[in-house]
Amino acid sequence: MSSIVQRGPVTTQILIIDSCDYDLQPLLDILESDSRYTLTCSPFDLATEQIEHQPLDLILLHTCHTDTNALSELHYLRQQSPLTPVIIFDQQFSNQRSEEFLYWRATDYIALDTVSTEELQRTIRHAQAVAHYMTEIDTLNRIDLLTGMTNRQQFYRDLAAHLKNIDHEQPSARSLALFSVDLDGFRRFNNINGHYAGDQIVKELGNRLQVLAPSLISRLGNDEFAMLLPGNAGEDIHNKATLLCYQMLHTLTEPYHYQELEVILPCSIGVSFAPEQSMETDTLVHQATQARLKSKEQSSCSYAFFGQQRDDKNIQQLALEPELINAIRRMEFQLYYQPRIDIATGQIVGAEALIRWNHPEKGLIYPNDFIPTAERTGLIVPIGYWVIQQAGHDIQALKEMTLAVKHISVNLSFRQFQDSYLCRTIQRIIEKGNIDTSILEFELTESALFNDERHVRQGIEELHKLGINFSLDDFGTGYSSFSLLQKLPISSLKIDRSFISDVNEEGDNREIVKALINLARSLNKEIIAEGVETPAQLNVLASYGCDQAQGYLYSKPVPFEQFVKLMQQAAIVDDECCANI
Repeated sequence: MSSIVQRGPVTTQILIIDSCDYDLQPLLDILESDSRYTLTCSPFDLATEQIEHQPLDLILLHTCHTDTNALSELHYLRQQSPLTPVIIFDQQFSNQRSEEFLYWRATDYIALDTVSTEELQRTIRHAQAVAHYMTEIDTLNRIDLLTGMTNRQQFYRDLAAHLKNIDHEQPSARSLALFSVDLDGFRRFNNINGHYAGDQIVKELGNRLQVLAPSLISRLGNDEFAMLLPGNAGEDIHNKATLLCYQMLHTLTEPYHYQELEVILPCSIGVSFAPEQSMETDTLVHQATQARLKSKEQSSCSYAFFGQQRDDKNIQQLALEPELINAIRRMEFQLYYQPRIDIATGQIVGAEALIRWNHPEKGLIYPNDFIPTAERTGLIVPIGYWVIQQAGHDIQALKEMTLAVKHISVNLSFRQFQDSYLCRTIQRIIEKGNIDTSILEFELTESALFNDERHVRQGIEELHKLGINFSLDDFGTGYSSFSLLQKLPISSLKIDRSFISDVNEEGDNREIVKALINLARSLNKEIIAEGVETPAQLNVLASYGCDQAQGYLYSKPVPFEQFVKLMQQAAIVDDECCANI
């Protein structure tokens, strides 16, 4: 029988789930003493109905000494209410039991045999604080605060959902056009008139686009927007897309007004099509972006469909394919290292390993110019193994020189996780090179976790057994699953540089960074800021409690020999400071 116990004003709704007629009175006595709580007690079968219809702030779940049932109930609660904190309670908990419940995403646990009123209230307050941060970040990860539209993360989810609705066996039955839109000359306008003025133009651009497609448009960043146009059976999606392009060109070329200024900012539009050109989200977005850049090169205020012409960059990338194979054989790759700095002490505590290609004729080639080709051809797998091997060699060299670093991080892509021999090969590399896995760290992107959660998670857990640490790169840009952050052995989170660029100015990015740092602390993760370039940015990050910084303020990526010199200089400074104490 469900029962409600209410004392004082309603502020915090707590559902207590108990399916074994446990004597809840001692627990109720503690909770009832605080007038801020409204309590509801139910067995699990009735509680499931209440969860669907009643807003809840907190759930207390009794294990009933049967962990199997409790874990299944916990799993159900997390599926139904992923952002509602769930605290497990029982008479007592062993370390193994408590760790198992936390692994399955319990927010916390309390042992009634030993819990005090103060401890219980503190546990509830902490659970609510974590839920508040998670809710805040969840909103930030779905909604663009400037325009109120869905953001990049939600757009990828919407795009994936639309692609699922396309019938593979009858591709003509359903189709989809993806539009990438931005303004020509927006960066110049922004630099001349300031970020606030640029924000007003972006808001107006979003408003105009929403008139054309109210529910199918997202802001991906800066002045870049994406739009989806579904096509039904019998429709010519190309004609439909052409018509919408003309409508956008007409609407977006009207002058923009800011204060007393009247500004004309032409737009560029690129379009890709599913299933005609791809059924992969990243590929479709990339194709639409390439088409937009092509239209921008051709003329101002124009549109282009992907695949109408092969652009020069694609030709160059195709030409790189055979040279990439030779580059692996000839050992033409080199690792550069960008230091990671402890903000509190100013000391180098680690570095990110970044690959460069020393081409015998073209000179130094940066990753953006050859990694896409390596990903597409699968060459990223052997290249990735070389990076791990070389980073391990450099780690050992640092140890021999008695230069201490906490972590040397290496990037792992989703494509590398598709290699079934990944874990075994990395284990052989570690054993052969005698690599200290406590220093080796693998950086993952949010998109890698999002693409194939089960497969990537299995690979991460196997690699973690070897002692390897993990960090999550580009945190905040798109796909974060907070349940995964709790379950996976990820020790640090890296805030994407796009949030850091204007963190020293009042605005959305500053609030996002603050929320990301608070979330990381509540999850007991280290937080690292990428792209730190100015002392003003560093001061804001320090005031928010950010742990580490990486960026040109300290050093650009440098070859290993120069990184060693940076470490040695830092060691000399430390010795001098100690001598003066």
